[in-house]
Amino acid sequence: MPTDPDQPNLQELNQQAIDWLITLRADNISDEDMHGFADWLSQDAAHAAAFAEAEDTFNEMIAAGKSLRQKLSNSADVPITKSTQGIKSVIAVNPVITQKQPNQTKRWLAVPLALAAALLVVVMGVMPQQAHLFDAYLSDYHTGTGELRDIQLSDGSRLLLNTNSAVSVNYQDSLRIINLHHGQVRFTVAKDRNRPFEVQSGDLSVRALGTVFEVYHQESGGISVAVQEHAVSVRLSASEDIAPPEQSQAVVINEGQQLHYQGGNNLPAPQTSDISQLTAWQQQKLFINDRPLSEAIAELNRYRKGRIVVPDAKLNNQRITGVFSLVNPDETLHTLSAALALQQTNLGPWWVVLHR
Repeated sequence: MPTDPDQPNLQELNQQAIDWLITLRADNISDEDMHGFADWLSQDAAHAAAFAEAEDTFNEMIAAGKSLRQKLSNSADVPITKSTQGIKSVIAVNPVITQKQPNQTKRWLAVPLALAAALLVVVMGVMPQQAHLFDAYLSDYHTGTGELRDIQLSDGSRLLLNTNSAVSVNYQDSLRIINLHHGQVRFTVAKDRNRPFEVQSGDLSVRALGTVFEVYHQESGGISVAVQEHAVSVRLSASEDIAPPEQSQAVVINEGQQLHYQGGNNLPAPQTSDISQLTAWQQQKLFINDRPLSEAIAELNRYRKGRIVVPDAKLNNQRITGVFSLVNPDETLHTLSAALALQQTNLGPWWVVLHR
């Protein structure tokens, strides 16, 4: 049967969908990748269909991988070797495979069980973009996507962890250190004159000079520090890329101020901010005041698994104002879509495309 030269090759299109699925579920996806995916998705309706089919296939592979993993755990005779071909750190096995005859429309879906096992590590949790698997394992306290957790430490200090956050506690005789690996945490500090309280995250060290403040280590690498009560002192930590601590001057952030550090050898000056809006997440609310839709979507993406995509640049720039609940992000998304007369196209259980 002759093929239409204007139609994309089915096998090539399906391979593109698989490649995008692997890219989007990595924990280091860039904004450039997201924009590339949005462009690819909006080019043709066949792209969305191929992506949805690829996601269904991966879900089938997860089930097959779990079954195989259970069998392997009961047998010591199956050889296991490491492989990094095309995917970082996967497991390859060589069980006996019975080949099945694929049909014309789903030829690419006939995935051998060995490939399902090879992808097991990558897809076992179907990790969302926000996940930090190793941080969660290595930290003392962490939260999952959409989870809010209140922790009381041994000295009486309290930590309120926002969605997808992880911290480690290192209390010493002369210093109390909290390592914020990623995410957003409010710190309510118990007084101890003999042991200062310090939060370390990325290139920043934040020392409490009072009671309540928060630190947000963003996915982009930027770090925000906001003070609700009293003050904190911020300095650059020692690193190969920045000046040594003795050459960097500390910056004091007072109550009602925020500092946003995006890298480099110098700390920016703190700015007066609306702390009630910045800290709205502590009441599981989101304040958006005359900001582009893209910012609201970016925030909702933090509280739900998967990704909300808006391919239309003009729509992304539409200004909105409102107070939104973070208790049920999908319900909030429906409310926002209805208010803006937008349609939602679901690609599998997690991915949502907003469009006119």
